Amino acid sequence: MQKSTSILLNSIILLFLSSCVLLTRSATEAQPIATVTVDAGAHTRIDTPVSVTLDGIPLGFPDEKFHLVEVGDAKKNRIPAQYEAGSPPKLWFILSDKTKAGGKRLYELYNGGDGTDMVNIETKKDNKRLVVQREEDRILSYQHAVMPPPEGLNQIYQRSGFIYPIWSPTGNIVTEIHPKDHIHHFGIWMPWTHTKYEGKLVDFWNIDDGTGTIRFSRFISTTEGPVYGGFQAEQDHVAVKTSAVEKVILKEVWDIRAYNIDGPEKGYWLWDFKSTQRNITDIPLHQDKWHYGGFAYRGAPQWNGPTSAYLTSEGKTRADANGTRVRWCDMSGSIEGQWEGVAILSNPENFRHPEPIRIIPDANYVYFVYCPSVEGEWEMKPGEDHIFRYRLYVHEGKANSEDNERIWNDYAEPPQADIRLSNPKNAIVLFDGRDFLHWTGEAKKNIGWEIEDGAMKVVPGTGSIMTKGNFGDFKMHLEFKLPSLADHVTGQDRANSGVYIQRRYEVQILDSYGLEPQDDGCGAIYKIKAPNINACAMPNEWQSYDIIFRAARYDKDDPVKKIENAKITVWQNGVLIHKDVEIPDKTGKGKPEGPEPAPILLQDHDNEVWFRNIWISPL
Repeated sequence: MQKSTSILLNSIILLFLSSCVLLTRSATEAQPIATVTVDAGAHTRIDTPVSVTLDGIPLGFPDEKFHLVEVGDAKKNRIPAQYEAGSPPKLWFILSDKTKAGGKRLYELYNGGDGTDMVNIETKKDNKRLVVQREEDRILSYQHAVMPPPEGLNQIYQRSGFIYPIWSPTGNIVTEIHPKDHIHHFGIWMPWTHTKYEGKLVDFWNIDDGTGTIRFSRFISTTEGPVYGGFQAEQDHVAVKTSAVEKVILKEVWDIRAYNIDGPEKGYWLWDFKSTQRNITDIPLHQDKWHYGGFAYRGAPQWNGPTSAYLTSEGKTRADANGTRVRWCDMSGSIEGQWEGVAILSNPENFRHPEPIRIIPDANYVYFVYCPSVEGEWEMKPGEDHIFRYRLYVHEGKANSEDNERIWNDYAEPPQADIRLSNPKNAIVLFDGRDFLHWTGEAKKNIGWEIEDGAMKVVPGTGSIMTKGNFGDFKMHLEFKLPSLADHVTGQDRANSGVYIQRRYEVQILDSYGLEPQDDGCGAIYKIKAPNINACAMPNEWQSYDIIFRAARYDKDDPVKKIENAKITVWQNGVLIHKDVEIPDKTGKGKPEGPEPAPILLQDHDNEVWFRNIWISPL
């Protein structure tokens, strides 16, 4: 009897301990927040950058980290995922190893980093250049300071705003600058050549003629992460001899992004180049038919004669590629007996794709240009965006058509990814592009705004709108677009609106592009604090606010007595512009402060402002 009792007691203790272990494991084991399905499509994929759009998905914030685990992976290996703020936001990761054409892969998405010492793509900036690198392995360098020409040459050749050098995976420099045959060649650069403004010739390429040049203006952002890293830089295309002496004709933004694909180990680097150009004047910039001008590359000085080669997507070589239209062109050469190359891939959405190219068949050097003007004249009209996208595949060895085709297919026809929330928690999609279900007119008026193409548009004079629900502490994402107005429209009349938190505190919306931060400008906590940096995009471009708000606190025994100010953190277009800023009182025409939660109001300030993709998550 005593032995049976002892056995029974031990069994109960063991069962209790086992239950504790299971409960602990169940309580601490993270639950997936979403599932991501990737469809390889028509092409086999190898280490392919993949993005999934979070349009209307209440997921992610600029300061949050994520990782993926592939379903069916017995080892539960964690795959880094990186959130890209913007309009719309995206989630990026690398589709690792090989995925056959037609194949699908399923992942679970978790909050938090990957839990490893994952190497990031980083940026290192000094007073002359910004370098993108992976640990000590450098990928490319952007020259933001003015670089003087070689000693003894005219200072008219000085320039900023170009990429030099770029490095191969083995560390060799595979670009050249200021070559003796063409002092105005700058590694990787993008000037137009034979243009006309106000009826006069402006040459941004041949800067020695003194009619035009390109200058670095400012950095908009830098990004570091386990999936990609890079920067956005603004540049000015300046006409030197106009009726206004000097005039900025084009505002250009370079968006450079290098992917984390273990360059030296895999034998290649992969990075994207995106140029957005807008004519900011009120006169078109006319592009003449011309044989060069556009995205340009100057190869390593050691690549000459028999130690260099060209290969295009159409099978053309140095002898017959000039003037042809291509999807990609690979230029390679030998440095001390080691062949390496740079393939430049044109995006299918580019102007006049497949794009005409310029090379010089009988030149004893490597030089290349994507040149749409070969096909005829065209114009860059005021206020229109011209976007040019390229992917660079910097590799070891000679050109290989099969590899280049695979990389181009990844770029032109990427895998399709779909995301589904497992547990949306308490997030509320306030506007998904379909209706005003969560909104009402101010003072309970009917809503006079309109919905077009998945966005709500302010109809000036019809009044502001506000949420039907009241909110205290929360995280919120919204996107907005401002109209382009004439230059004579200034100050608070330039596309004014605002996000009124609890109808008390305004985060200002305004066309403040290119201006110094002001306490009544875009991104300002109205008349309380200017944004730390002007992160505004140009008018007619979608922008985003990501907001974390902590409501003011009031004494429990004396609800009129405030004991803590409201606090706010704001990202604009993924750039942190306010961090945990106290708001001492209501702003502008906001309602008086109080302990009660209150609606979110979007302001009608007599301008046609657009909103979309709005969600909120109470905290």
